[in-house]
Amino acid sequence: MAPTPTVFIGRGPDLAHLLAEAGSAARGQARTTLVLGDAGVGKTRLLEEYLDRTPLARTAVGACLETSGGTVAFAPFTAALRHLAREVPPGPARAGVLARLLPELGPAGPAADGGDRSRLFEAVLAYLEEAAADGGLALAVEDLHRADASTRDLLLFLARNLGPAPVHLVATVRADDLHRAHPLRRLLPDLERPARATRLDLVPFDREEVAAQAAALRGGSRPDPGALDLLFERSGGNPLFVEALVSAPGDGLPDTSRDLLLRAVDPLPDADRAVLGLAALSGARVHHALLAAVAADLSEDEPDGVLRRAVDARVLRVAGEDYEFRHALLAEAVREDLLPGQRVRGHRRYVSALEAGVPGLAEPERVLRLAHHADAVHDHPRAFAARWAAAGHAAGAFAHPEHLAALERLLELWELLPDPEAVAGPLGVTRGRLLLDAARAAVQTGGAHEALRYTAEGAGQAEGPADRAAFLLVRSQALKALYRRAEGLEALDGAAALLPRGHPDRIAVHGARAALLSLVGGDAEALREARAVLDRARAAGDRRSETDALITLGSVLSPVSPGEARELLVAGRELARGLGMVDAELRAWNNLGVHHMFRLDWHGELRAGREALRRCAELGITRSRGLVHAVGAAAALVDLGRLREAEAELEGYGTGRGFDEDGRRLVLAEIRLAEGDPAGAREHWERGSRPPDAADTHGYAMSDQTGVRVLVREGDLDGALVLARRLVGEERDRRPTQASVDGAVPVAELVRALRRAGRGARADALAGEVGVFLRPSSWWATPYGELRRAQAGARLAADPADALAEWERALAMVRGRDARLEEFRMLEEACRAAAEAGERTRAGELFGELEAGAGLLDTDAPLRERYVEPLRPATGRARPPAGLTPREAEVLAQVAEGRTNTEIGERLFISAKTVSVHMSNLMGKLGVTNRHAAAVRSRELGLAPPGA
Repeated sequence: MAPTPTVFIGRGPDLAHLLAEAGSAARGQARTTLVLGDAGVGKTRLLEEYLDRTPLARTAVGACLETSGGTVAFAPFTAALRHLAREVPPGPARAGVLARLLPELGPAGPAADGGDRSRLFEAVLAYLEEAAADGGLALAVEDLHRADASTRDLLLFLARNLGPAPVHLVATVRADDLHRAHPLRRLLPDLERPARATRLDLVPFDREEVAAQAAALRGGSRPDPGALDLLFERSGGNPLFVEALVSAPGDGLPDTSRDLLLRAVDPLPDADRAVLGLAALSGARVHHALLAAVAADLSEDEPDGVLRRAVDARVLRVAGEDYEFRHALLAEAVREDLLPGQRVRGHRRYVSALEAGVPGLAEPERVLRLAHHADAVHDHPRAFAARWAAAGHAAGAFAHPEHLAALERLLELWELLPDPEAVAGPLGVTRGRLLLDAARAAVQTGGAHEALRYTAEGAGQAEGPADRAAFLLVRSQALKALYRRAEGLEALDGAAALLPRGHPDRIAVHGARAALLSLVGGDAEALREARAVLDRARAAGDRRSETDALITLGSVLSPVSPGEARELLVAGRELARGLGMVDAELRAWNNLGVHHMFRLDWHGELRAGREALRRCAELGITRSRGLVHAVGAAAALVDLGRLREAEAELEGYGTGRGFDEDGRRLVLAEIRLAEGDPAGAREHWERGSRPPDAADTHGYAMSDQTGVRVLVREGDLDGALVLARRLVGEERDRRPTQASVDGAVPVAELVRALRRAGRGARADALAGEVGVFLRPSSWWATPYGELRRAQAGARLAADPADALAEWERALAMVRGRDARLEEFRMLEEACRAAAEAGERTRAGELFGELEAGAGLLDTDAPLRERYVEPLRPATGRARPPAGLTPREAEVLAQVAEGRTNTEIGERLFISAKTVSVHMSNLMGKLGVTNRHAAAVRSRELGLAPPGA
């Protein structure tokens, strides 16, 4: 056997790249690197060298574990966290969450109603940040191509959210395993998308690198040119095959790669090869105690002696408490070399050992392996019991995809059991329960279509009305997720009809019905239903249904009885907090923000968003659940004219897709539109717009509304027409909702743009369709609805005088509410309408307000140049007198009102020092030496506000 090379061959640029990325992480910017390459190309060797040389203080490695019976959820992170916890023990609060993955940390904290998976992800994120705080952390995930869905989800979450933490995530991927349908193919683009992510594609060695590897294996002796040519040709530059060819005894070349890999195993004694065969049945990696128990009587030697020879022969290597084959290909070769009888006997040995218990082997891994080996020998009763236990462990770790996979396998096993009730009965399992649990798990994983299939089968086989109602309730949840809300209501109606009066589930069904009615515009019916549910829930002491009813009732009453609505939403929020109903509490916070917005109380909307974010921080779910509330707060800041603050509000959240991230992009698009940058707005809108294959229509209405406005500003009226027609068509197909209020304005804006472009017939046709948004609804009666009605009417008006009247009406609604951007936009529109209507005096007055308003917006964008100055000629307003700049004139007006430099800076969003500079300049231009004289000159020049 040739010696193991101690030098690192080739891969110099790849190693340098990894070390450079680690350096960036050490400087406070988390990095992610994907290392891809075919089997045997050297991914693990490169990773080992990197981890040995990394400048980061701590390292942790975890491998994805896979059996033919499934994957161990979160396996690489469990291994890495276990290693780190020995060095940096997590605090008690965090340990209670991490105990879902590391039972040795103590009892797991109680599960809340919603938010548990988010809390687990954030606990892992926060702990990694803590472990990295002192010198940085390199965290490696090996064999990502074998990862379970939960591991993939967690890795993506970390890559998006680690931010400034000194963490370098490295994941290795076997590229030749990524067939077309492999789930990692969909994940890789998301992992590579963040700017902090890079990808390394390892290629085979060239001829000189093969020569260097062969020389190292041969003790420094370089092959002669002919032998090197043959070695390079037969190995294809694959380091694993180079080593096998150089290290294998004999001169002949094997016929297959399997024969080549087995050359290292063939010289070992028969008993040793038998032990290796057993190890290979477990996969590429096996726990020491498990292998020792399985192979205890196969050799006269102690198992440790056998394993030592396998390690010396470079077949196995030690990995903590495990043994692993030097490469997965070697494990596959050994396993395929076993005779059928050997495999069956080996699997039976595993079943016996695993059923007896294995010290040190984690219980989730034990039951999953037991299920796998029992499956292999067709011991379906044992496989069923083990799989049921595995399903429980997956659910307990909030590994929803693995929970669903286990339930689906249990349904398969049910059909294979000769007497399924005899096996499942003692476990408390029925086929109906499996179908119901599978449907619920499918909803949790986003598989609404799968849930519908399970509920259809389950409802047809349910034994009684209550069981059928349970399936219909889950069916309604799946239909709601698909935005098939009318069908969801039918399912709830069916469930309610099945349950007799007084049944405990009846209240929850009617509560779900009330909530769904409120989303489809059935406000009157939703109001009746929610009041009835509230009364019944209180009478029955059902606090959970009472909570949901309070929130639904408050949301429905918001447009017609705002005081009562707010009281109900606050009561529901506080009750949800006390009961640990995270989803319900966050729903209440979100609905409170919307409630304030419809009252034109943008400060209240901002407070609700920020209070919700503080609550998310308390719950430890800010980065996974906080973005929707940050979007609400940022939207309020935009209307208040605090544009830079709004943009900052949206920082610190991972990027990706989903409604929350799309909402973030749409707010950023609004900021760019406000700044007069339609190209920048389009970039954000396109990244948050409706995907081409989206089945949902209702959820993307806001995206299409923003898109219409963006395309109109860019002059792409035909593109805007496509979106407008879609908005109109989808609005026509449903009852009016609160979302209808926002649909009229962008379509009306397009109507005006078409008229100005000389496309009157098209404009008139579209104007006739705007009425679909204006159908009677309680939401139009709110202050927000009245504002949007006036804004739409102004844009639809063909006569500038009519448009001016509508803009004046809209301005009256927002004056005094500190809605600086909203007011600024309407001042510009009203000023233009007044000029077009020939009302030059009024245009001049509005222009003065517009000019002053530009200075009140918190942005670096040149708003005066883009919005104010183009209107000056039409209004007859001269530039500021005495050579003052517009900003100096604004500062002077504030001085006339008696404000200090600090107060002026706060009002104009500039520093007191900048105000001081403006004061020096303007006093020089006015020829005065003090603030009092400057104020007097301001009044003389007509720059002071009335009454100053």
